[in-house]
Amino acid sequence: MSAEKTPCISAIDTTNFARQIVLDFEFAPVPKQRQRRGLCNEIIEAGAVKLDYHGNVMGEFSQFVQTEFTEGVAFPVRELTGISAVGTAMADPLYMVIKRLSDWIGRYSARVVCWSGADRRQLLIECQAKHIDLSAFPTDWADLQAFYTSIMDMSSHGCVSLSDAATWFGIEFDESTGHAHSALADARVTAKLLKQMVDGDYRVSPRAQEVRQRWGMGERAQTRFSSKCSELGDLLLKLKAEGVGLLRTPFGLAWRGCKREPALLFESKRQPV
Repeated sequence: MSAEKTPCISAIDTTNFARQIVLDFEFAPVPKQRQRRGLCNEIIEAGAVKLDYHGNVMGEFSQFVQTEFTEGVAFPVRELTGISAVGTAMADPLYMVIKRLSDWIGRYSARVVCWSGADRRQLLIECQAKHIDLSAFPTDWADLQAFYTSIMDMSSHGCVSLSDAATWFGIEFDESTGHAHSALADARVTAKLLKQMVDGDYRVSPRAQEVRQRWGMGERAQTRFSSKCSELGDLLLKLKAEGVGLLRTPFGLAWRGCKREPALLFESKRQPV
């Protein structure tokens, strides 16, 4: 993938896409003595959910990836992801998985949506190190984490994890999504958050207070009010997302009152990495 074809990552843009590809990679560290060309991690699993223009699920993709430099799957990674060394040893190498994933995405205009920019960076670094052609892969990427970090007022506390955002908005890792930190499960949960954004329908969960306390943010007035009126917290969050200073996009209404530069959040600008 050439630098000219690689856009900067953004939260939302105003471009129309026929498909939204919610993508997640799980990767494992490469031992220092085996690292090559700046490759510190290798992808061991790829999971994706394909959405149409309205945010409806059209299909799913899931596959383990055989590593080249990483031997087996370290215990901490196995515990976190549930991926075994057998699963990766019996899988296809990355170039075959990327080819299969590109074919699954199809020839439609598509944008890749991830939770944070880590997946994009890993794919670019690893494919460059392994000389894998990405010319058929979508070049437009979006960072959903940046959007939710803003509407949750967490920008000053850093980036929000996928699990915290899911807890905040009442989305569970369960039988319908799968094991947290498996690629497809994380992609499914991210797709549910994307659907909320598409619909402009954010329903804050009573468990949001757990996240606030964990981040040392205390209790807000609207949280106390919502304990008396269960829908008030939802209403306040939705007004914040759709109130004064909103931006109308093909995906609904997005709140612009964030601390980051709006151009970075709402427009995809093609710039070299």
